[in-house]
Amino acid sequence: MMAASISFTEMTTLMEKMPIYANYRSEADAADAERVFRRAMGFMLKECGHHLLTVAEKKSQILNSDMEQMIDSLIERIGLIFRRLDREGLVCLVGDCEATISELEDLDTRLILLIEEAMSLVRDLETDVPAASWFKTEAGRLSQDLARFSEMTEERNYLLGLGWESEFTYKEQN
Repeated sequence: MMAASISFTEMTTLMEKMPIYANYRSEADAADAERVFRRAMGFMLKECGHHLLTVAEKKSQILNSDMEQMIDSLIERIGLIFRRLDREGLVCLVGDCEATISELEDLDTRLILLIEEAMSLVRDLETDVPAASWFKTEAGRLSQDLARFSEMTEERNYLLGLGWESEFTYKEQN
């Protein structure tokens, strides 16, 4: 993964919102920390999607159907990530807590790096420069990054006891 450049403030804000899993002493503490971190990641992904849509709108007469389809595909990937970030249920670390926490911290770091790269790639698609070269090289990388982000989000959900089946068991317990 290449180092990307986004603002120091954006990255600092996101890193400050990273959960401290050792503080997950109660369901409420865990739910609050998760909500804050997930919203921070979601906000940055929303910025990526917004930028893509803005470019598509401003360059609509220049973009061919393949380029428009790629933007739609990227937006759909972001939407899938949002659904995974919005997973509800009771947070419960699975397995050995120390090993799970270590794995979660590693995932969080990798997710932040993917967000950084995604934002950098999206910002490379400016409204005042030709888009064709971006779609040939960067769009594929962004698509792969978003796919990895989605997979890691689902893995993170599983480690937090929020696998897709949690949507059913959580509602049954209410």
